[in-house]
Amino acid sequence: MHRITLAGFFLLLVAALGLLWQHRFERSPEFPTYRLADLRPMASQSPALEWVGTAAESKIRLRVDREHQKVVTRLELPNINAIDLLHLRFQVSAKNLNPGKEIWDDGRALIEWHPQGGGPSWENDPFGSARFSQSSGIKERVMKPERGPAIPALRFENLGTSGDFEISFLEATVLQERLLWKVGRWFLLGGWLAWAIAWVGIRRKSSQIRTVLAAAIWLVMGVYAVVPGPWKGVQALATPLQIGQEIARAPATSPTDLKTTVTNSPPDEPVQLESVGKIPDKGDWILRVKHFLPDARPLLHIALLFFPTGLMACLVGRKSATSLAIILALATETAEFAFGFGFGRDDVFDLVCDAAGVALALAAFAYLKLITPPRISHWLAAGEG
Repeated sequence: MHRITLAGFFLLLVAALGLLWQHRFERSPEFPTYRLADLRPMASQSPALEWVGTAAESKIRLRVDREHQKVVTRLELPNINAIDLLHLRFQVSAKNLNPGKEIWDDGRALIEWHPQGGGPSWENDPFGSARFSQSSGIKERVMKPERGPAIPALRFENLGTSGDFEISFLEATVLQERLLWKVGRWFLLGGWLAWAIAWVGIRRKSSQIRTVLAAAIWLVMGVYAVVPGPWKGVQALATPLQIGQEIARAPATSPTDLKTTVTNSPPDEPVQLESVGKIPDKGDWILRVKHFLPDARPLLHIALLFFPTGLMACLVGRKSATSLAIILALATETAEFAFGFGFGRDDVFDLVCDAAGVALALAAFAYLKLITPPRISHWLAAGEG
């Protein structure tokens, strides 16, 4: 009965997490929502950029031809200063777009994060791509600079050898975090910690500190690997983010002049844009290692479960450590699916590696009890009680 009650509270905490996450942000009252139709009247003339559709339903098409092999363009947002969060709803697609020799040589959409006061360097933050005749469908993402606040600008590149890259829908909205999230997340963390403590169970007074420490390890790993997770941007969790009603439309005024603030070129001198080439992976170090060393992916997943499981086993024993580790592994893959990263063969293999990490941790724990002095061995065995 005790476990059934805890399972019910687990589901309530999941629901509370989903509710808080989807209401984490709200529109900033200082800025309107920007659409392609708002940017079209102020866009500079460029042979790389073709506007199609009506004024109210504007689309952007970047077409590769013999004269312009790498098609790059930038759109600046009107009257926007340095911000921390930018919500995007977008749809990008490709038509007969044959990619180049590099993995990034296709159609891609990015946010340029420019430092306040301008400068020669900025952060390139990709949010969408397509090749061949793919279409992304309407997606959403919350973008944030690595070193904020920063000034955002839109950048589109068609780096294929032929074909079209089209941005058929785009909304950009400046966000801020709701007070509900700022306060509620701490209550939520407390709820998860209390749940983990109850799941392990405080069996006797001397083991209370062990139980709390094991629950804290589990919670820290959950924050790192599950929600918010190791990703740089913020994804919707299964259902769209609730950012509130639109405040105002974008004003028809000139955009921030990034030509002068960033490149220091004269306002009347056209800026020749080149592709930014390879973009470093975003997110935590574990995601970057996965990308640069794909063969190390199994080892990363094994290590991700090996160390916390081993520590929890030392504190509260094998059974409690195993159950918490299994919950953590399943929650990690479930969160990836809910965030829109899908579930495939690689994820099944990840779960196998997670299981291997748990098994190795338990084996190491058993071996540790055999080789350590009696006093330490007795301390380790006390967690099994």
